[in-house]
Amino acid sequence: MIASERSLYILRAIHERGVINLKEVAVELGTSEATIRRDLEKLERAGKLTRVQGGATSNGGSDDTGDMSELAMRSKMQINHAEKLAVATEAAKNVQDGDTVFLDCGTSIAPLGAILLRRKVRIVTYSTLLLSQVKMPKAELVMLGGSYDPHHSIFTGTMAEQMLRSFRFEHAFIGCYGVSLTEGKCYDLDMASTNIKLIGMENAAHRYLLLDDSKLEKRGFYGFADLAAFDHVYCTRPQQAIELPGNFALVQK
Repeated sequence: MIASERSLYILRAIHERGVINLKEVAVELGTSEATIRRDLEKLERAGKLTRVQGGATSNGGSDDTGDMSELAMRSKMQINHAEKLAVATEAAKNVQDGDTVFLDCGTSIAPLGAILLRRKVRIVTYSTLLLSQVKMPKAELVMLGGSYDPHHSIFTGTMAEQMLRSFRFEHAFIGCYGVSLTEGKCYDLDMASTNIKLIGMENAAHRYLLLDDSKLEKRGFYGFADLAAFDHVYCTRPQQAIELPGNFALVQK
């Protein structure tokens, strides 16, 4: 990831979290702490943030988040992109031509959307990330309406939930912020989107969770489902051998 993309990610993270931890951001971006430290120093000199011990926080000024939301999401899609694509390719093997599928939001699901848009299937989603994936899709794409959240590129709210309840799916593909193996739960950060996840899962004959191994033992704000609720959990193979539930399907990076 180039410096400008890292800067966008850092500023977006500060907007969402208030304070960021240098070590955590380095892990999320797959780069060194020294690189992130230099990025923070540069952004502080530009007046974009204030460095604190171990990280950074907002300086109270304008962070241009409205203008940079799309760029920040694009940058996030590049994080662990090869891993996300490998997981998506394996998960797509469950889908047959003519199937109706629900696709969750998030950058772990977007590569799967790009694959399925090239096939003769019906896709229902609330994520606008799919709109730019394929110019001339073979798939029928149904976009849920509702209140638009530009920071996450999704439609949410009562209207979206009511529309979703009327559909039935062969498959639902779900993303998450992280999973706890000890608790057997998957987590997310936003309750509005998790309501839609749960409706999509409830109305599907088969459910799949997609993640890369950086999300293992990573807890978010809201635990929305048990890992046992999924037919398969598609995950890249961790570097260290760990005990995983029986429904995990490991994918080679």
